[in-house]
Amino acid sequence: MKTQRRHPKTNKDLVKSITTLALTLLLLYASALSSYGQSSLDSLLRVVRNTSNVSMIVALSSNAYERRNEHPEEAIKLSTEAIKMSKKADFTEGLIFNYRLLGNLYYQVYNYEEAIHSYDQCITLSLPRNDSATIRECYLNKGVIYFTQGLNNKALDYFLIALNYSKNLDKEKEYNNIGAVFFIEQEYEEAYNYYNKALEIFMKKGDKYGISVANNNIGDVFKMMEKYDAALIYYNKVLSVSDSLINPELEAICLNNIGIVKEMMNDGDSAIYYYSKGLEKAELLNDQILITRTLSLIGNFLFEKGSYAKAKSYLKRAFDLSRDFVIYEDMSNTSKLLQMIYEKDGNFKEAYHYANMHILASDSLHNNEAKKQVLKLMFDHKISVQELERRQLLDTEQHERKKSAFKFYLIILTLIIIVLLVVLFLFRTVQQRKIERIKKENADLQLYNAEKDNELKNREIIEKVLKISEKNELIDATVKSLDEFSSTLSQKQRSQLESITRGLRMRGTKNQWEEFYGYFSQVYSQFFEKLEKEFPNLTLSEKRLCALLKLNMTTKDMAAITNLNFKSIEVARTRLRKKLNLTNSNLTFQEFFSQFN
Repeated sequence: MKTQRRHPKTNKDLVKSITTLALTLLLLYASALSSYGQSSLDSLLRVVRNTSNVSMIVALSSNAYERRNEHPEEAIKLSTEAIKMSKKADFTEGLIFNYRLLGNLYYQVYNYEEAIHSYDQCITLSLPRNDSATIRECYLNKGVIYFTQGLNNKALDYFLIALNYSKNLDKEKEYNNIGAVFFIEQEYEEAYNYYNKALEIFMKKGDKYGISVANNNIGDVFKMMEKYDAALIYYNKVLSVSDSLINPELEAICLNNIGIVKEMMNDGDSAIYYYSKGLEKAELLNDQILITRTLSLIGNFLFEKGSYAKAKSYLKRAFDLSRDFVIYEDMSNTSKLLQMIYEKDGNFKEAYHYANMHILASDSLHNNEAKKQVLKLMFDHKISVQELERRQLLDTEQHERKKSAFKFYLIILTLIIIVLLVVLFLFRTVQQRKIERIKKENADLQLYNAEKDNELKNREIIEKVLKISEKNELIDATVKSLDEFSSTLSQKQRSQLESITRGLRMRGTKNQWEEFYGYFSQVYSQFFEKLEKEFPNLTLSEKRLCALLKLNMTTKDMAAITNLNFKSIEVARTRLRKKLNLTNSNLTFQEFFSQFN
């Protein structure tokens, strides 16, 4: 069986796990595959249905077993037929074999309810025979099914029962699976103890693949416990035998694990080296999910290092793959980082696009998680009902069958109604929260865009005001030159020239204010109207200062525009605060003037 494994976060916004890892929850058999087609299957069924001898049951069971890997649906039909014939012939061995095989087949096609039912039938038939090996296998596989559904407590119960029936057998499966349950529950010390027991048995048997899986699992435990040096020792043991691995995916996973550990140890060069090796291996295997999550790791690493251009290429690839293969967790993570990168680049169109993608992926991820929780509850309920029904049927064979059946179905109906009501309530609650969150995010986005728009407009006004200031400085320089030239003229000519320069200064000041007023009013059309209404005693120069402070201009720029020195500007600011009743307030001018937009 494979299950999701947890890894330390390389970033708080990064999703929880990088890939799935084999837990060596092995199912019964490994044999050659049959090459029969559908027509031969139908012919075989027609012949078998007219026969009841044991040899035909064995032949039918053998064919089902051979087809189990490539054609599980066909194998289910054959095994079901073998069970029918075994019942007619009272052939208990045939029933035990086929119920166990049928449980594996239903597990393979994800029909977990039928798989559990088949294993229970197999256990019931095996108990009177004290067939410990078969009973242990069925309990072990039942635990696997509960583990895949997230029902860890029940899974642990069945793994422990299987352990009790494996007294004279190797216990590596049980130890490994119990370790997996403790790992998921974050009981890392217990997980380590059981993984280590499994490793000892694998080493005793010389099982290279089992040894590699156990070493990787122990490395994961030390990684989660932040014992990075110990984790690297076990991961490197896996890589040392990578050429002989049955499942090469494990090597790619291990390379990524080492990259994560190196990143946690602030060894950036080594981290990117192992991530790159992991990506090469994943691409060689053409494992799209593993490729996607490795790209996410690399992109996140580069983002954290500030290499936004490089991070962008990896994150875009990861985003595209996660979107194509509907991996909402990676889609949410990568779109958020891409949004931040494009915001830094000033590309707000792309930033807005990925912000929407992040919202979409996050909502889908949330809905999927909610759906999984509901399905988990429903599965647990269904299995509990199946077990209750089986016990009920055994009891009602002797005592009041009809009355007990009526009570049973009444309970089922009540439970279904309760579940439906709970699901309806949860659905409505989730939808309402989703709507409120979207409204808030839209409002925040509108506010963000408005602030950016005002910032751009303020910048345009300041640029235009500075150009006016430059014009004013040119006029001042011209007037100064004319004043110097006047010393060479007669008294009459000097008087005429002074009259001209005086008029030039007055027109320049008047034109400067009129131009500034025009630009400023285009953006803040009601600013002066509201300001005059609130503070009617402000002078013209004070209104000009208010406008400059609204634009958040520096004292230097204000001095250049108003032809005043720094000290005069500071004095004017102090007087203005007093007039605006801000002397004892902590508000800045810009915060205060924001109410006059």
